[in-house]
Amino acid sequence: MKLIKVLLVASFGIVLMFGAPAQADYREVFVCNYQDGKDMGDILSARDFYLKQAKKAGIQVPESFVWNHLKGSAPIDVIWFSNYESEMDFAKQADASAGSSEMAAVNARFESVVDCTAGLSSRKTVYASAEFNVTGESAIISSNACMLNDGVDAKALDDLWNHVKGVLGSMDEYNNFMLYTSNSTTPGANTADLYLYGVSDNLTAWAAGRAAFGSSDAGQSLSRHFQALMSCNADLWIGQKVVGE
Repeated sequence: MKLIKVLLVASFGIVLMFGAPAQADYREVFVCNYQDGKDMGDILSARDFYLKQAKKAGIQVPESFVWNHLKGSAPIDVIWFSNYESEMDFAKQADASAGSSEMAAVNARFESVVDCTAGLSSRKTVYASAEFNVTGESAIISSNACMLNDGVDAKALDDLWNHVKGVLGSMDEYNNFMLYTSNSTTPGANTADLYLYGVSDNLTAWAAGRAAFGSSDAGQSLSRHFQALMSCNADLWIGQKVVGE
């Protein structure tokens, strides 16, 4: 896992923020599988080493999150991603890390724990409830990797997002919820056209939202709207902040 790698390849866009809707727009993403015998405890140990080395080097580290795969068919164990205000902020931090002898050992430490593919992505908020707040140390993320149907254009997607905002905003079960789209800026052969990520406070809140959505006429109408524009594969993750306050 090369936290200081500058030339990034392939692909996965993701989004998770705990807090207010004003959020980072650019993120460095590491899509990973554990090395034999390794687990989340080893990632956190490598994280501690990363923070120690960065402090020695005088490098400010970005806010970072880790998702662990909970349910679904994605052949991925864990995802690490770091948030930046812009592409330029990412570039400056990556250059500083690449020129640091203290940070050189960080790559080897992470690579002993996980085997990763790195990428960059941008995001756009579709829906953010006014009351959104993750109350615990982790959140539940529902992810959808989607392929657009033939002929779907930007206007059709804008109409869909407006439909999403209207439906979710009318349901009490979504008064603590966020939904994002994400697009990879380093796409690979298997990159989806569009990624959708919904953030819920916990599994109970996630299940309550699904039940309300599925039992309402408005939810059924929105489902048909989605199906007319795209087909998606869904997964479920549990995410936590690992760097930052």
